[in-house]
Amino acid sequence: MGGLLVKFSVLMSVYQKENPDFLRKSLNSVLIEQNHKPDELVLVEDGPLTEELYQTIQDFKEKFPEMKVLPLKENVGLGEALHRGVEACSYDWIARMDTDDIATPDRFQQQVDYIEQHPQLDVLGGNIIEFDTEPDQIVAEKQMPLSHEEIIKRLQRRNPFCHMTVFFKKSSVLKAGNYKPLPLVEDYYLWVRMAAQGCRFANLNRVLVYARVGNGMHTRRSQTEQIASWKVVNTFLLSHGMLNRGQYYQNMLMIRAFVGTPIWIKAFIYKYLLRRK
Repeated sequence: MGGLLVKFSVLMSVYQKENPDFLRKSLNSVLIEQNHKPDELVLVEDGPLTEELYQTIQDFKEKFPEMKVLPLKENVGLGEALHRGVEACSYDWIARMDTDDIATPDRFQQQVDYIEQHPQLDVLGGNIIEFDTEPDQIVAEKQMPLSHEEIIKRLQRRNPFCHMTVFFKKSSVLKAGNYKPLPLVEDYYLWVRMAAQGCRFANLNRVLVYARVGNGMHTRRSQTEQIASWKVVNTFLLSHGMLNRGQYYQNMLMIRAFVGTPIWIKAFIYKYLLRRK
């Protein structure tokens, strides 16, 4: 399976509150419906799961020997689960995928082709279409900055990648310290540390994933702990000369204001402002 030049693992993490039907559809999109199949899929079981989730995983494991399951005895959170998952991946290229989203059939082909043409890259992402309950219930398309320079500029303010679309080099991620347990911004914190290491970034101007948003997304983005997490990220940016002090305080003021804003206003801001390139 996979390509002659770029072999890659898919990395996913599942925990007990996830929907087994969503997981099944996500695994279908990665293992069955892709026109370029992965060489390996690493699924981290983040703590004990429900019987329905275990059964779904077992059904796929029996059919796909390239599926590696990494069970954790207790729930450790996404950052730590992905940290361990990266270490368990067999290949230097890793495609991230969320267990309630759906990859487009040509996602991996698009990314492998681009990486083969641009081997200097360390992270390659793309756009997403957000949907409510079913993929045909489209909410919006989220477009990301394309070039390395545009991504670095976005990095100073907010996350320049849709996490569920990224295709990254394991060796570069490990050199930057791997994922860390920083709630809500585990991926953003990784990108800023990779940028400080001189890594090269790009996004494809193509939809790679259909992302499910009808599941309390705006509530999750609004937790107070996000302030503490964003402070860690912005302090790193400041200490590494990627922000000046004025930008640091402006960023922290904006996130504090956002956290204190009613959920319906957050939903409006996210829909009409934060989806811009």
